[in-house]
Amino acid sequence: MIQFNCNRFGKLAKWSLANDRSYFVRCFMQVLVVLTLIFLAFTTNFFKFTVNGSTNPYQQCAIVVALLVFIDIIIGPSLMFQSMKGKHDRQTLQMLPASNFEKYIMRYATWMLLIPLYLAGFFGADLIQYLVNVVGGNDQVMFVTPKLITSLGVVAHKMSVGSRSFMMLFFVTLFWLHSVYALGATFFRSHKYAAIFTTFVIIVIGMLDVWLFVGDLNGPLTVSSADKYMAVIYGLWAIVNLWLSYRLFCRTQVIGRFVNL
Repeated sequence: MIQFNCNRFGKLAKWSLANDRSYFVRCFMQVLVVLTLIFLAFTTNFFKFTVNGSTNPYQQCAIVVALLVFIDIIIGPSLMFQSMKGKHDRQTLQMLPASNFEKYIMRYATWMLLIPLYLAGFFGADLIQYLVNVVGGNDQVMFVTPKLITSLGVVAHKMSVGSRSFMMLFFVTLFWLHSVYALGATFFRSHKYAAIFTTFVIIVIGMLDVWLFVGDLNGPLTVSSADKYMAVIYGLWAIVNLWLSYRLFCRTQVIGRFVNL
């Protein structure tokens, strides 16, 4: 069977979107409710945090949103099977008239499809907090969106004037973390807790990484050359993780134990 066919993949995408509709709606509602509660808690001073002697609730809301987006991009692949329930859904997926590569790409893309829904939930929560604060008589009411855009602009500017080698290592490390969660999604059979198990593995790997490489980084290598050296390692490691994730997906069994091996 041809590994990728646009017409066949389009039919698979339509089926997946229709089959996972309730999951997408549930995710949208969760983001809408959670962000609404967070925004109202900060902007109505129910939760009041003081930084450098002043409170800036909308800045705090923007930071929360940025962190949620950052976390979602990293752990997103671990959610690729979150909408599937039990062995019946796994059987249905395996019996679909599509190649394993097409099925994997579609499941991997689940976190990308959730991003527009998360954005819609964010804008909805921002509008709700604005209306509630207007009705409540808040004199300093505003939208969170402009504050978020301003904060992201400041961060982007600081990153642009930073060390290129360090920034390269930073983004490659994020890509590596992303790939580890993709591998964890297909390695662990418990799709509900794949992100938790993978996070534990990353913590262990991080401890081993510090133990193995911290001495070398304090050696004759300069900071710039060390960053490039580590970036290459993590970049190749990330590619291997994604390849292993796909291979494990091809080996997935309907009935199995703790891992897909």
